[in-house]
Amino acid sequence: MSLSIYNARLLDPATGLDEVGAIFVDRGKIREVSKGQTKPHADAKVSMDAGSLCLAPGLVDLRVKTGEPGDEQKETLATASRSAVAGGITSFVVMPDTRPVIDDVALVRFIADRAKASAAARIYPAGALTTGLKGEAMAEIGLMSKAGAVAFSNGDLPVANASILKRAMAYAASLGATIISRPDERTLAGSGAMNSGELAGRMGLSGIPVEAEWIGAMRDTALAEATGCTLILDQVSTPRTIAIAQAARGRGAKVFTTAAAHSFFFNERDVGDYLTYCKVNPPFRSEETRLGLIDALKRGEIDAVVSAHDPQPPEEKRLPFGEAAFGAAGLETVLPAMLSLVHDGPLSLLEALAPITCRPADMLGLPQGRLAANTPADLILFDPGKPWLCEREHLRSRSTNSPFDGRRLQGRVLRTFVGGEEVFTHESIA
Repeated sequence: MSLSIYNARLLDPATGLDEVGAIFVDRGKIREVSKGQTKPHADAKVSMDAGSLCLAPGLVDLRVKTGEPGDEQKETLATASRSAVAGGITSFVVMPDTRPVIDDVALVRFIADRAKASAAARIYPAGALTTGLKGEAMAEIGLMSKAGAVAFSNGDLPVANASILKRAMAYAASLGATIISRPDERTLAGSGAMNSGELAGRMGLSGIPVEAEWIGAMRDTALAEATGCTLILDQVSTPRTIAIAQAARGRGAKVFTTAAAHSFFFNERDVGDYLTYCKVNPPFRSEETRLGLIDALKRGEIDAVVSAHDPQPPEEKRLPFGEAAFGAAGLETVLPAMLSLVHDGPLSLLEALAPITCRPADMLGLPQGRLAANTPADLILFDPGKPWLCEREHLRSRSTNSPFDGRRLQGRVLRTFVGGEEVFTHESIA
């Protein structure tokens, strides 16, 4: 189907485009991007007047957990994709920590096949870095890469044995594969439940110190530098971690960083009266640290922002804070979390969109995430100022453990297209 979307505010962070214009789509790809165009394309079979709404590339998310296979009561690929496209996410990487762990070719193919059959978004599997995520033996990285795994990760568990991690990085480097690693020193983090500090002490909770992240980052970047491996430091939560990555890059290491969208919105005080929906790992840090992360994002030192979507059922969250599971549902709140930084002033609209569109796509070598001819027509039409109340019962994820529950937000996706096909329409315009 050929489609023309005209009279739109075109936003393309890859080129700095921010102008009124039109997009012409044919056979699943963008064919023309026309600046100043306020009328439909002559060859379009279907035309849509955007009414000056924002038209941007679909979001690309490098970190999503589901429960499939093994824990489908938490989330399936289908329900995760339904939530994703409602939030404007048209492509996402699914993490390997499922039951069974995605650590062999058959399971990588299972994820790819299930996604094609049931998902509304493009889903890319990440393979396990070590067998069973146990950190004891390197998984079949080469075979999984050939089967379609776009990166390799040990999930939430850092590989404690530095020798095994170095061998895995060296092998990944020889294949041109990317490793995603959570920087953490578990002997320091221990059984911590929130950010280590005065507030945690007053609340009687064990803390997760920032030093655990720093030490993990120093080790992982040193090994990436030594092996030539492409490394993504996953969900960094402090400016000093970013400085460690920047220093390694200055020495020639191929090191990138991601941060969770909720880390720019919340601080440790949002844990409040032991709110377990705010229990995430890495935890919400101090307000000073949150502001430092925003400054780093403004400077372009954080390469991508992720949803860190980690669905947990009520029985895992409705427990005493120290016993509750870590994790937050985040697919539908990435865009409004980033837009809050636009409405409050630190970022421009293009600066807010870059780490959730073109930059994560570039990190994995994907063609989407930009408005350019002959690229996939993965698009979102959104109103950046539309107010809405986040209520967990209205989220489309199977698990609704969102820290944004009850928050008033601005910015709503109204239409989402994947390959030129409309896969989501907001009820206000349906």
